[in-house]
Amino acid sequence: MKLGYAQAIITPSLARPVYLAGFGTNRQADAVHDDLFVRALSIQCGAATVVLCALDLIGFFGRDVQKVIRLVHRRAPDARVIIACTHTHHGPDTLGFWGPDSNTSGVDATYLDDLITTTADTILDSLSAPQAVTFKATSVHVSGMVKNARDPGIVDDELTLAQFLDAEQHIVATLFNFPCHPEVLWEHNPAITSDYVGYLRAEVEDLTSAPCIFFSGALGGMLTPDVQDHSFAEAESMGKGLARQGLTALTAVSSRQAADVSLQKREIQPKLTNILYKMAFRRGLVPDVRVHGRITTEVNLIKINGLWFATVPGEMLPKLGLALKKQLCDAGARVAGVIGLANDELGYILPVEDFKYPVNPFKPGNHYEETNSIGKDIGPLVMEGLGSLLSQTDS
Repeated sequence: MKLGYAQAIITPSLARPVYLAGFGTNRQADAVHDDLFVRALSIQCGAATVVLCALDLIGFFGRDVQKVIRLVHRRAPDARVIIACTHTHHGPDTLGFWGPDSNTSGVDATYLDDLITTTADTILDSLSAPQAVTFKATSVHVSGMVKNARDPGIVDDELTLAQFLDAEQHIVATLFNFPCHPEVLWEHNPAITSDYVGYLRAEVEDLTSAPCIFFSGALGGMLTPDVQDHSFAEAESMGKGLARQGLTALTAVSSRQAADVSLQKREIQPKLTNILYKMAFRRGLVPDVRVHGRITTEVNLIKINGLWFATVPGEMLPKLGLALKKQLCDAGARVAGVIGLANDELGYILPVEDFKYPVNPFKPGNHYEETNSIGKDIGPLVMEGLGSLLSQTDS
């Protein structure tokens, strides 16, 4: 197995208005607390090449993902690419929902075009000088970091971890996967930041002298930081705490020669029924990519030896995320994770039995997540699509 890594800064300039995504409209950035990044990890084994790319953004629509992949395929036609967002609530609006008012998109078209080019270039850079590595993976439960604001009884607090080492057992890169919104900082924050994720990566890199890449898990429902003050001090404490617990867990397992990497994809076509999304289409806030009322998106199954990841095109609720990780393990995974907001961002992905669209979506009460989901059938279709990929797996 060979590994390549590259990263680039994607922090927007404050010379033009930057509308921060994730809370209300017209939240303009007035400072940069820490830079936002695109990070790409390329894994090559035999004829297979899988690239895992993470963006410090709220989300990235499928049509923009495909623009990146087309640029990559001009020079690396065989690379299989996953582009996922950390879902920070303190980066630029890349979707269109958080502009100066509810009728105006917050997307800066120039920034978005530059972002697409930079992301493709970073992915290609990660492919340019791979080195031979060994591999290890594990998971650990961390308590006191995350809570579920929708259903307190269902919490996923599992860190899924991977590490790549060279022939001398020096760490080359570390991967963290955790299901929690990067929203320690709250709606009052006007500074660009990657939230606890930035502190996590910086701590890992300080302790290992090697890069760290982070992917959000099934963070819907609302899996959110268990904090009181929504302060940078709490973001630092959470990020460093997760980093240290993850690295401690990794030291307890041995690396081995990795013999396999693969990616299987399945397209799905959920129906869009959300009234608010239809209003956003009419106002020109977001692109209308429906065909006969349905949106084509995808799920993926990634295998790196015994570490298996399922990718989902949005924010999966933990009830489904926990069930999905169990299915992965039942099918043969030794360590399992879910990468959310991967190759698309279609909002919340709920269990169909829990989906109740409110009578008044502007006053959703306990059903906020339904007003930020394309519809009730995306959950079953995501699970069915991944189930069909797992049914092809040799256990």
